[in-house]
Amino acid sequence: MLRSAAGAFVLAAFAAGCSSNGNSGTNGGGDSNSSGNSGVSSSGGVSSSGGVSSGAGASSSGTPAAGGGTNGGAATGGMSPGGGAAGGSGSGSSGGSSSGAGAGGMGPSKGGGSSSSSGGGATSSGGTSPTPVADGGSVARDAGGIAVGVDSGYVDPGSVGDGDFVVGPSYTPSPNLTLKANAPAGFQYSFTMTSAMSTIFNGSDFNPPLTFSRTITVWIPQQYVDGTASPFMVTSDGFYAGIKTVVQNLAGSADPNNSVPALTVIGIQNGPDVHPNSERSLEYDTVSDRYWRFVTQEVIPTALANAQLKAKFPNFQLTSDPDGRGGYGCSSGGPAVMGLAWFGDFNRVFSFSGSFVAIQQTTAHPFGAWEYTGMITSTPARPSLRVFLEVGQNDHGAGTPDSTHSDWVTSNTNMAAALKANGNHYRFILANGAGHCDDNARNEVMPDGLVWLWRGYQPK
Repeated sequence: MLRSAAGAFVLAAFAAGCSSNGNSGTNGGGDSNSSGNSGVSSSGGVSSSGGVSSGAGASSSGTPAAGGGTNGGAATGGMSPGGGAAGGSGSGSSGGSSSGAGAGGMGPSKGGGSSSSSGGGATSSGGTSPTPVADGGSVARDAGGIAVGVDSGYVDPGSVGDGDFVVGPSYTPSPNLTLKANAPAGFQYSFTMTSAMSTIFNGSDFNPPLTFSRTITVWIPQQYVDGTASPFMVTSDGFYAGIKTVVQNLAGSADPNNSVPALTVIGIQNGPDVHPNSERSLEYDTVSDRYWRFVTQEVIPTALANAQLKAKFPNFQLTSDPDGRGGYGCSSGGPAVMGLAWFGDFNRVFSFSGSFVAIQQTTAHPFGAWEYTGMITSTPARPSLRVFLEVGQNDHGAGTPDSTHSDWVTSNTNMAAALKANGNHYRFILANGAGHCDDNARNEVMPDGLVWLWRGYQPK
């Protein structure tokens, strides 16, 4: 049951320092208590068929070694500027340094205003310039590397559904996660990308270099008309079948308060999550444009060139409109998809138990994804950005001191308060009694959250 909690959440102040070791949580790289992102638990009534497991070396327990970084807590160890390496011995060889807090960090004060300590904001030199994207789009960036010009043609849908809410501790799976009779099947295909096919995430950040492969799964809704540009969502940690089911059930619904667009879903499996050299953590937890470049410059062009797709839809297109681009992520997948929006041309972010904590600590962002709060409050509001956030009451690091930058509840509460203070559209769910990426909470709130996330979308 959803309960409004408007005004109940306040920003926690940033501590001036960061613990070198942080607090390691449990469940390592695991993104779910049970079913992960390969589907929705049977209680939700969704078959996992067609979903790709996010296995790929994902750990389900254990404590990270220093420098590795995991969903459990802060990493230690050397990180080079510009997208640096997870783990002590690796060095970042690609990925431009991102904007935001400098060595001293930048964060919100208790009153909601931004405050900075020594170090100031780290920015790159130069003015606004377009960054070409292989799938046809481009992103203009300001002097700090932040995406600009992504609000073109945007029409504000209003604030319905925005705000802070509390659910639990008892949960009921949404009926929209049970596939309806005669729901359109759509078209689905999968392919493999090896590390050798990438110049952005090719395993060279580690010593010795990693060699791996990942599965990419693409589902296209039955309503798609060849030659048109499809809105889409990227899901981290593989293909999340729950989103596919919601689209099958609700795309084309006559009820504007219970409908979603006919979205294409692109599930991207993570790199290996073997600590201390976690490719997954490098990809997801690093605050930079690197994951966005991987998605738009390597994954999407490879998906569009696929022979199975060409045979079915010779003129298939994905929209280049930022308002038609979204991302879903659980745990470290939360900052991964936040990066798609912050550094790229995605306007819609769905984060579940997002790891907005100090896992990947770089020179540009010494407190890792914990710094997103300060980055939001120190940047003019982006009207078209919509962010869904959920965190469990008993999520990782709950109750740990702010000085460790490793409390998931605090970090997500801070994120919501920063978005609110900045005038962004956001929807924050605090799930009572729930743990990290808790399926019970997810199966209740995800469908309505997806409806809210895509509210007001109009194809251009």
